[in-house]
Amino acid sequence: MAHTFSEHNDQIQILQVQSLLNEYDNKSIMKEVENRIGKGWNKFVLDLSLMDIMNSVGLNFLIFMMKKSQNSGGNLAVANASENIIKLLEVTKLKSFFHLSPSVDEATKNLEE
Repeated sequence: MAHTFSEHNDQIQILQVQSLLNEYDNKSIMKEVENRIGKGWNKFVLDLSLMDIMNSVGLNFLIFMMKKSQNSGGNLAVANASENIIKLLEVTKLKSFFHLSPSVDEATKNLEE
């Protein structure tokens, strides 16, 4: 399993990913995100609970998801980011651009408000 989508209350898509290190795999996930946006979904939770590390390819994916969801009138929340990923976001000065939540439940609540 590289990634899975699930729905929350018919208004939020939850995307759990195992890795965002490979640009080729990320492009496949990006197409699925765009398809879901095309069907009217615009709120996403990106669940990183299965990941410990991220590289620049993963950062590009985060930015892509944030921009796509915001451009469609929605938003993105990132859940379960590891300390390593949070440190990477801090070092790259990107942390303030993302809604980080310690759990999927909290992330969905933030998007529902």
